[in-house]
Amino acid sequence: MQFELTKLKQAMMAQVDRNNLAANNLANIETTGFKRDQLFFQTLSDELDVSKSMVHSTDMNQGHVEETGNPFDVALSGKGFFMVEMENGVAFTRDGSFHVDDEGILRSKSGMPVMGEGGWINVESETGAPRKVSITERGEVYADNELIDTLSISDFENPADLKKIGGNLFKAGDDAREFIVENPTVKQGFLEKSNVNPAQEMIELIEIQRQFESIQRMVRSLDDAYKEAVQQVGRYT
Repeated sequence: MQFELTKLKQAMMAQVDRNNLAANNLANIETTGFKRDQLFFQTLSDELDVSKSMVHSTDMNQGHVEETGNPFDVALSGKGFFMVEMENGVAFTRDGSFHVDDEGILRSKSGMPVMGEGGWINVESETGAPRKVSITERGEVYADNELIDTLSISDFENPADLKKIGGNLFKAGDDAREFIVENPTVKQGFLEKSNVNPAQEMIELIEIQRQFESIQRMVRSLDDAYKEAVQQVGRYT
């Protein structure tokens, strides 16, 4: 009985984890390029620790692509990730909210350099005068009709090898098999929206609440039965 009670209490904590994921998804409905998180449960009848049966994954499906008119907003249609340089290596993102800094470097929303095939992308002219920047569907970056570089766009054989590290960024695991997307579809003046479906997440939250309450009732019933059994034993000792 104690074994079953422990499993039920752990199942309640698992529902709390599901609730936190769904709430975080809803909080990121307006986050550019955000990919929703999901939690699955594997059935392990002889497993005491329910948390070990939980599998966390990220839904990599395409979000809606929306026109912004900003020439430094860039969206990917289809697979692939933009590459940005961090202090400790390269990270990957679907958020194409770029801008050019005072030195002409193309940077992400959080200020990290966007990587091209030749390294950092610098669109500044020799005189420092502003230049008209255009980006082709293949990711080629032009400044005043001069080819500057081509956006580095990578993908992975198994997207599950990517792990979220915060700031709408992903890091590749040690075993990740990365490859360059040879024919990407890049859309200048567009942004990919979050792939979170608010109706789906609300349904998920309602289901989680019902399951939590159901497990809670079972815990109370088992707890009451356990107390009654102890009292019965006490009468004969």
